[in-house]
Amino acid sequence: MTFARPILLLLLPVAIGLIALALARTTRRLRRLADGFGGEEAAGRLTTRELVDFPRRRFRVLGLAVTVMVLAAAGVRFGPGISLHASRPVDVVVALDISSSMGARDVPDGRMRRAKQVVGALLDALPGERVGLVVFADWPHTLAPITDDHQVVRFFADSLAENFLGERDQGTRVSAAIGEARGQLDARREEGRERVIVLVTDGEAHEDELAVADGAALAAAGGDVRIWVAGIGTAEGAGLGGDGAGAPVTDAGGVPVVSRLNERLLRGVARAGGGGYLNASDDRGLAELAARFRRVPEDGEGGGGSGDPATWLTLLALLLVAADGLMDRPGRARLRPSPTAPGRSRGPWRFPWTAPPEFRP
Repeated sequence: MTFARPILLLLLPVAIGLIALALARTTRRLRRLADGFGGEEAAGRLTTRELVDFPRRRFRVLGLAVTVMVLAAAGVRFGPGISLHASRPVDVVVALDISSSMGARDVPDGRMRRAKQVVGALLDALPGERVGLVVFADWPHTLAPITDDHQVVRFFADSLAENFLGERDQGTRVSAAIGEARGQLDARREEGRERVIVLVTDGEAHEDELAVADGAALAAAGGDVRIWVAGIGTAEGAGLGGDGAGAPVTDAGGVPVVSRLNERLLRGVARAGGGGYLNASDDRGLAELAARFRRVPEDGEGGGGSGDPATWLTLLALLLVAADGLMDRPGRARLRPSPTAPGRSRGPWRFPWTAPPEFRP
């Protein structure tokens, strides 16, 4: 969950406090009115409203209504959040894992093909923006420095394979890849441009997870770079090699090696890098990732459609306010005689209340 205008969240405790104060003042006035009618018991025979106790139900309903309205005003968005500013130009460096584990085929057509589709989807979502491409296994390599020529980036991405690097380069050092991507952003830095790293990997890092998170935090230090992560693979994983990709890969004991998606590590990288994580292994995840990198209208530049959370939150707030109004609707009369009232007999019921002196003509 993210907010377009998080500063407005500061209004929430203020608004709830004002509601509590208003209801408390109303309760005090009603208590004085009940005393004027002869006390709580006498007032209870004249109205269905609770006159002496604080209206907890109304407070809960109105508090929820105000919370919903503040969330709508703050521009709440669900999911991993919006990646780009509405109007600022952006530099994006894609760090793409091409280690041997990307040869696993636990996603349609294999992880490597899906990773290249992620690059293509990002290029389609960023027309006119500057994009660079870094590949990595045990060591990172820059294939395409930041450029506005997307055809160059697409050419290099389409030519990649999981065996692109030599045997001595195999392994997965995510922290080094993030550092290389940050270096490419710094090498062609221009003021006023947003800067983003997109890490595309299965997360099978051959290094300590804390070291990876520290590397991400270091790259994002200062808040001027954000790291987004596209996970490729499944938790069940798949073996490496075989099916025409060479002999199956086994460990020292001859057991086939199974490569699995490490979402815990990838989510940690996204948190440390101030971005978001998405599993892009299926078409839905890929489409959602591309949508996060399309421009988001600024205030007053569209939005408010049926898919906008603010629309539904506003409607919910109106329903809650209407529900609060229904709490004041008179119910069925509860007039009843007092057990000690004079005139209580088998004859016609007599109203047991006598107006206090201050209410008599």
